[in-house]
Amino acid sequence: MTTFEILAGSVRRSGTATGAQSVTALPTEVPGVLRFEVVADGPVTLQWTWPTGSAVTLWRASQGARRELPTDWGSRRRIRSVRSAPVGSLVDDQDRSLLTVSLSAHVRGCEFAIGVNEETAEQLIELVADDIESTSFVLRIDLRDVHFAEALRGVTAAWTTDLGDRIAAVPEIARQPMYSTWYSDHQHVSAAAVEHHARASAAYGCAAIIVDDGWQTDSTARGYAYCGDWEPTSGKFPDMTEHVRRVHELGLRYVLWIAPPLIGVHSKAWEQLKDRVLGFADGEVVAVLDPRYSEVREHLVECCVRPVRDWGVDGLKIDFIDSWAWDGPVPDAPDADCTSIDEGVELLLQAVRDALGDEVLIEFRQDYVNPRLWQFGTFLRAGDCAMDPVENRVRTIDSRLLAGDRAVHSDMLMWHPSATPETVAQQFIGALFSTVQVSMELESLPASHDAVVRYWLAFMREHFDVLQNGVLLPSRSDARYAQVRAVGATTVVAAFTNPVVQLASSDRSVVLVNGGSEPRLLVEGAGPGPVDLVVSDCSGAEVYRRTTTPPAGLWVVDVPTAGVARIEQN
Repeated sequence: MTTFEILAGSVRRSGTATGAQSVTALPTEVPGVLRFEVVADGPVTLQWTWPTGSAVTLWRASQGARRELPTDWGSRRRIRSVRSAPVGSLVDDQDRSLLTVSLSAHVRGCEFAIGVNEETAEQLIELVADDIESTSFVLRIDLRDVHFAEALRGVTAAWTTDLGDRIAAVPEIARQPMYSTWYSDHQHVSAAAVEHHARASAAYGCAAIIVDDGWQTDSTARGYAYCGDWEPTSGKFPDMTEHVRRVHELGLRYVLWIAPPLIGVHSKAWEQLKDRVLGFADGEVVAVLDPRYSEVREHLVECCVRPVRDWGVDGLKIDFIDSWAWDGPVPDAPDADCTSIDEGVELLLQAVRDALGDEVLIEFRQDYVNPRLWQFGTFLRAGDCAMDPVENRVRTIDSRLLAGDRAVHSDMLMWHPSATPETVAQQFIGALFSTVQVSMELESLPASHDAVVRYWLAFMREHFDVLQNGVLLPSRSDARYAQVRAVGATTVVAAFTNPVVQLASSDRSVVLVNGGSEPRLLVEGAGPGPVDLVVSDCSGAEVYRRTTTPPAGLWVVDVPTAGVARIEQN
């Protein structure tokens, strides 16, 4: 057992590293950030305690709707290169990071636990790194008194340094709105339907169309028993190459869904690969292929390359990668050429990237947010949350906080045809700080919906730089982000469950978005001099404008639900 010392002010703790050959403190590059190099030739367990202080939540890469301060016995998470990421941040009710812990991107797999110890009322941190790319990795402990988003930016900067030029480039088109066929068509998709949606979405400024599940099967039963061959069904797509060419003529890129881990018993490839699976994932009709075998990887590389090489598609929506975070018994693989599933997955994805090049779009989906996948993907979509603007907000912000400069997309936006315009607008407001994907029958939108959609797509284009590249400062992770702020040349604040917006003296140009349920916002700090105020409704129609001097305290600004207030200091 090796010990190491953690010191912050008057707080001193001795940590233990079981299984490590050495633990060496690295030079301090940023005051308040401790780094330790851990050298090992096998699994390592790192453990120490830390005061809980005023923490109200533990921010994790994978947390879903639960935002609790977990106990040590309920906090353990299995992190894989295809699921979650090795980071956790204790956050107080002022959005300050009290302790942010991470492991370097050289770790493929680990157990990660930060939780309240009931006996001591302190945090017990226990990290078990058991799949490491090399012979060492870095433990990073951020003890700075900073906004938790700033602490997480420090983590992603460290991961960026770890990976260097191995990180895949992000084509600019990955940050532009896209149309998806999933919610509009599900498995009833066809060449005619895709071309119809492409024509309609191009008129709204979408840059690409994502053709989801259904192109490879005539079945519409929402299952995966026919996956594995990844060839277009002639009934729906009789000439894939010509079809893709027609979509290109409409000015859109073409992204095609594929789920490499899955192989169905009704596929032609089943007989060849049925003995190269980890086990069944859906009854006994769908299995998960074992990427430790070169035979499996060669088959899947060809399946991923063929659509680009032979049909002219511009990208792949690679789905269900987290199926390879296999939690069941791992079968022996005496003929395999790599030791872990994660290593096999990375070999597969690297071969795909090498074959396709940097310009091909690759969509990954939450919950595979590990920095190791930055080597292969170009944009990350929030996990499925159909018609749920709150969850879309939470998932896109969670993803943005760990994405570095990766493009982050919303889950596909949808709404009922009878929805109010305000309800439609809330779908966009929930996804405001991401790149939106839309999945509605656009040509059938009523005029009121059409106006809303066009307005918010234009709003996102107008404020692209601050929404996508500004400093992101979400508030109250424990409350699923009551307010979100992006700061750049302009400041954009979306107020959800907290209507009180506090402005700084540097906020000369401010855009306030009313994502709450009340038709007003409370603004503090807009003065002391006169300001120009312009308020519009959910479709961008101007409600009123005036030049006024805000009061010294709270300024009540009437803003329609899902509306916008623009404040310019004179």
